[in-house]
Amino acid sequence: MELNVKQSGIECRSFFTRYYKNRGGRVLKTVDERYLRNDISCGSSFCSPCKSLALPRLVSNSGNHTHTTSSHAVLVDGDVMCRFMDVFDSESISNLVITQSVWDYVKKKSLSAYKKMNSLVYEEKNPRFFIFFNELHSKTFLIPEKGDNEETRMGKCLVRTATFLEEHWKGDNIIPLLVFGDELKAEMMKKEYGRCMSLKEYILGLKCEDRDKMLSHISIYDKSSEEGKLLFEEHLSHEEMVKGMAEGRIKKAQFTVSRENYREAKVLIDGDTEWFITGPHTNRAVNGDTVGVELLPEKEWCAPLRNLVLRDIEEANMNADEDFNGHNEEDEQEEEEPVTKKRKVGVVPTAKVVGIIRRNWRPYCGVLIPSILKGGRRHLFCPSERLIPRIRIETEQAEVLSGQRIIVSIDSWPRDSKYPLGHYVRTLGNLGDREVENEVLLLEHDIPHSPFSQAVLDCLPKGEWSASLCPPRVDLRHLCICSVDPQGCTDIDDALHARELPDGNVEVGVHIADVTHFVRPSTAMDEEASVRGTTVYLADRRIDMLPEMLSSNLCSLRGNEERYAFSVVWTLTQKGEVLNIKLHKSLIKSRAALTYEKAQEMIEDESDMTEITTGLRRLMRLSKLLTAQRRANGSLILASSEVRFDVDWASKTPKGVMVKTHLDTHSMVEEFMLLANRAVAEKILSSYPECALLRRHPVPSEISYKPLIEAASKCGFEVNVESGKALGDSLETCRDSKRPMVNTLLRMTATRCMTQAVYFSAGTLPVEKYQHFGLACPIYTHFTSPIRRYADVIVHRLLAACIDADSIHPTLLSQNNCKKISANINYRHKQAQYAGRASVQLMTMEYFKGKEEEADGYIAGIRHNGVQIFVPKYGIEAVVVLEGEGTVLNVDEGKIISGNTILREFEKVRVKIRVDDSNLQRRRMGVDLVKPMLPGLSVLYDLSSEQGIPKE
Repeated sequence: MELNVKQSGIECRSFFTRYYKNRGGRVLKTVDERYLRNDISCGSSFCSPCKSLALPRLVSNSGNHTHTTSSHAVLVDGDVMCRFMDVFDSESISNLVITQSVWDYVKKKSLSAYKKMNSLVYEEKNPRFFIFFNELHSKTFLIPEKGDNEETRMGKCLVRTATFLEEHWKGDNIIPLLVFGDELKAEMMKKEYGRCMSLKEYILGLKCEDRDKMLSHISIYDKSSEEGKLLFEEHLSHEEMVKGMAEGRIKKAQFTVSRENYREAKVLIDGDTEWFITGPHTNRAVNGDTVGVELLPEKEWCAPLRNLVLRDIEEANMNADEDFNGHNEEDEQEEEEPVTKKRKVGVVPTAKVVGIIRRNWRPYCGVLIPSILKGGRRHLFCPSERLIPRIRIETEQAEVLSGQRIIVSIDSWPRDSKYPLGHYVRTLGNLGDREVENEVLLLEHDIPHSPFSQAVLDCLPKGEWSASLCPPRVDLRHLCICSVDPQGCTDIDDALHARELPDGNVEVGVHIADVTHFVRPSTAMDEEASVRGTTVYLADRRIDMLPEMLSSNLCSLRGNEERYAFSVVWTLTQKGEVLNIKLHKSLIKSRAALTYEKAQEMIEDESDMTEITTGLRRLMRLSKLLTAQRRANGSLILASSEVRFDVDWASKTPKGVMVKTHLDTHSMVEEFMLLANRAVAEKILSSYPECALLRRHPVPSEISYKPLIEAASKCGFEVNVESGKALGDSLETCRDSKRPMVNTLLRMTATRCMTQAVYFSAGTLPVEKYQHFGLACPIYTHFTSPIRRYADVIVHRLLAACIDADSIHPTLLSQNNCKKISANINYRHKQAQYAGRASVQLMTMEYFKGKEEEADGYIAGIRHNGVQIFVPKYGIEAVVVLEGEGTVLNVDEGKIISGNTILREFEKVRVKIRVDDSNLQRRRMGVDLVKPMLPGLSVLYDLSSEQGIPKE
């Protein structure tokens, strides 16, 4: 061994060769060199040689297990850590040794388990855990052998490590136990190392009070069903998936379950092509999973059913015919027979899931549906999220858990099980309890909501803060700047000004809070903001991305206070043509913080000739010119249902419901924010073409417009979808004086035909895919809301570097890092939207608690077995399910026929609204048809939790 390698603790050097395939299918070879040490601590506080090497963790636990009277350490395999991480919350399990090979396996296989494991070991520094670096120890390292997969090598490493530790601890009366996820694997490994057992066996041997609770965390061990009938195809191996994707035969996509029929799903291929998936072809994918899909032969393509198939209905009607073991023969036969006959009209490209690339499993909130078998251990868990399948768990606490909101995690989904298998994690509280339901809302939408850590708060300015003017910041305090925001807004991101120049042109400025002055890269505050991704607006509160000192004070552009800003200043002609643009950091002093209503009132008051009002009128006039230009270019005006509550903030209870009224001042502010975002996008892309953070809205595929075209046709209109401009123009003509809501409902339908706008890193897509379809612009980004969106923070940093106002942080130049940031903020943005809508639903139910009210509704859609009704006043979209006879639903013609009464899609009806809490798991707004009275239409199922693309 060479002299330069012989250092203290290094015993030898190992070389080994690895072969792998790249995306093109070529086999590449790498040679790894590893230095192996002899001074790595075993972690035992009893081991004299290792005490001086590192802080010991392993303590005496003799007498706490029936299998041994000695102290022992528990070495677990990766499967245990991935599936049963919740078991180790119990303090009854101590001396848990996690080997480096297991650590790496968990990191690769289960992100949620890895995060929790990392938190316990390194953030909480839990003394019950010890990491043993077996891959760096000269006595425990194993050279990878050809043909070994990850699990096989991990098993060999565990045996090697246990054997070494057993010899190492011989004089200290400690023994290592190997614990595996299932009994079969434990029995197999006993041939290599005698002290092997399953996790269940280990827990059964513990002498502790919470043993039964730990057993409840473990799913069903033996087999998933009695018959063992295979219901799904085998998933392809990783190697087969890689090969298929390299050949273009298999595509990577996100699996999205239909909100109208949970047995159907879709995937978006290459950002713009949609494939349909149904029945067994969903192959155990769960909503949100990243899957590998393969297009079926064209003769096997089919069309989506026009039935409403909701889990809500099944739960409401669940009875003794459901055997809870995944088989209901009657239901399966009824489901399968008509499929081939009904689905040959209007077929769409149909695919099948051939493998799972990345699971999106997480802990799910919901309720237990106890087994009908007295004393039965196997039960079904019903998640609150209707798009998630029911989960089979095993527990002896069914009576205790009944009527409680509980959390369950999925462990696996075998081929012979109708349901995934999981385990009980913890109880949240009683069903219907308001605080519990609010907690469920946040957990279900994965909203980070814990208080800001001390490390984050330490990043805030100390003492009294005051602004100072330092180059290159420009002094704009002399300008008549004001902000226009919703009532009660405290996180004021943006302000505007407009003044006429001596040459007759107009200077317009958009001034955005300079958040990046306070939030510096790679600080605790920056890391927390990047994780949160966005501020979440709920009906009764706001969950900030940044601490209140910044979001509502130092960054907020409050009236008559000096604040740092990032300004975009244009010179425009009186016709709205841009002559030049300046971008710089600035110091401003807003003259007033106005509401939309107050600004509108000032503009319309002809006697008001103050400087602020005159500036607002200039902005209003120019904004209308800019809107006309945008519309002429093909920008769309879409629609969605929006309501807000007048809340008693002391009790957090709603006093009234208000539909959002559109004012001209809304469009005025929006127009200049869009103009600023486009200008900044062009600037950062020109300077950083490989890593600028942009926002795109994909062009919808022709097939995705099908629901809109059909709905318009039933109303007697024709919609042209050849381009955004053609769509916008044709939507403008879809007006019916007898049915005034037709245009709004068609625009809402158009919104849902489109995919969401998303953030992405420049350089990762062809330039032609950068465009924002809804806004009809080739390049777009988000710059105007850095207090509430982390995307805007990144864009501010890029822009500051572009104009030499700040240096570029190295992480912003990494395309991989930009891709990770984009993925996270896309996810957080979507979840925040869904959480906001769910919060409105909860508040609506609170408002209607104990009372009923009649309101106008509109028939938004007709299906074979029910009618969708939209109630604009409360933003409720619901399903009235057809029960009994006497009414005919004609889906093809969009008609409801009952005797001499004929109703068409988008016609007005009168409904009674109430709270329907017959199913405590999914309390909802109940809607009864009052006028006209149609036989068989009753029972509402609320669908308003999912909407289309977000408004910009």
